[in-house]
Amino acid sequence: MRKNDRISACGRTIDYEIVYSKKRKRAAILVRPDMKVEFRAPQGLSADTIRGMVEGKARWIFKKLEWFEANKLPDQKKQYCEGEIYLYLGRYYPLRIIFVNNVKKPQAFFKDSELTVEISENTSEDQLPFLVKESVWNFYSKRAEEEVAKLLNIYSKKLGVATPIFKVKHQKKRWGSCSAKNVLRINFQLIMAPSKQLEYVVVHELCHVKEKNHSARFWKLVRELMPDYEEYKNSLKKDGWKYVL
Repeated sequence: MRKNDRISACGRTIDYEIVYSKKRKRAAILVRPDMKVEFRAPQGLSADTIRGMVEGKARWIFKKLEWFEANKLPDQKKQYCEGEIYLYLGRYYPLRIIFVNNVKKPQAFFKDSELTVEISENTSEDQLPFLVKESVWNFYSKRAEEEVAKLLNIYSKKLGVATPIFKVKHQKKRWGSCSAKNVLRINFQLIMAPSKQLEYVVVHELCHVKEKNHSARFWKLVRELMPDYEEYKNSLKKDGWKYVL
């Protein structure tokens, strides 16, 4: 459950989102690079108690917000226009748009070290970015499904579990998740990352089939499957802001 609230402190206002979780035992405040503040709360913690805790951390919150403002990352939102640069498995490719006859649906593919989209020459200027975006997203999603399927087949055998059902989805705040019924969800934008970062996320979520929390036993499983996982966990934290379509 989510709820929005705000407080006034130090002559300024802090807007924050309360995210309740039945699994959470301790409260935590998260200041995100997009300048949003989240209060992650155990189920049942009152709004008044949360306000008091946010007020107590107000100076720390403002310092974090100021740091993120001073070190703001460049806007990665794509315009889907000719020449724009796209990441795929850690490599950069320029976008090329080709107008052709008799194309019912735009198609994206790699050709001559370029991310190419073939589209009908009758496409209007207003429609162009939307149709290019749709074709790129479909192409990336399909490729992500193929890569995730390969990794799950390999690592499920190593872990000694049946290959779980998985879904490749667009997720704003998560690279992956594992449901109570062991359905894995992997963010398709990870296909932009180097293959080892994608591999780490797949291994991480697969290990949740056996261990639902982040206990020592969970991390032991991850390390057994991927001994150097920490390198890719850390590089994903550092570079993940780039993986935006």
